[in-house]
Amino acid sequence: RRQRQMCIRDRCEIDDSKCIKCGHCIHACPFGAIGSKTDIVDVIKAITSGKKVVAMVAPAIEGSFGADITMDSIRTACKKVGFSDMVEVALGGDMTAGAEAKEWLEANKEGKKMTTSCCPAFVNLIKKQYPELAEHISTTISPMFALSRLLKSEDPDTITVFIGPCIAKKNEKQEYKGQGNADFVLTLGEFRAM
Repeated sequence: RRQRQMCIRDRCEIDDSKCIKCGHCIHACPFGAIGSKTDIVDVIKAITSGKKVVAMVAPAIEGSFGADITMDSIRTACKKVGFSDMVEVALGGDMTAGAEAKEWLEANKEGKKMTTSCCPAFVNLIKKQYPELAEHISTTISPMFALSRLLKSEDPDTITVFIGPCIAKKNEKQEYKGQGNADFVLTLGEFRAM
């Protein structure tokens, strides 16, 4: 009984002022008490409503389903699940790299240092733990964001779904909601469940 009272009294809480939304706590919690919001139901609803829903897959997906699985077989799987198409986020990575390179050159000319903005957990880490370095974060949007904007510029009614290993992308989607960023984010495990 004393143990039970101590557990209730000494309950763990996430300190949002320090949390960088990386998802490490989800995997570290020995009780499975922490989770992330899933977009699976919303993605399925969008697909079954007949809307154009495009899967945007991170490069890490190819090695996540076995040695014989290629991007072509991932595309086939996406279409069988009901996605209109599948596009590799590496295209957004190319766009981001070009934009960040221009920013880096400008900063370098001024004698300043510049760091990437591609990883939302890294950006949150700098902003929350090292705010004095925040001015050195690139203002370029992430590859997920860039690709989603590209797809929506071609067809504004497109619904974009990022699929990748990173839980931090869910926070990025929420933070930049309505600005052309991905409409939904699925982890590789959630995609596997679909």
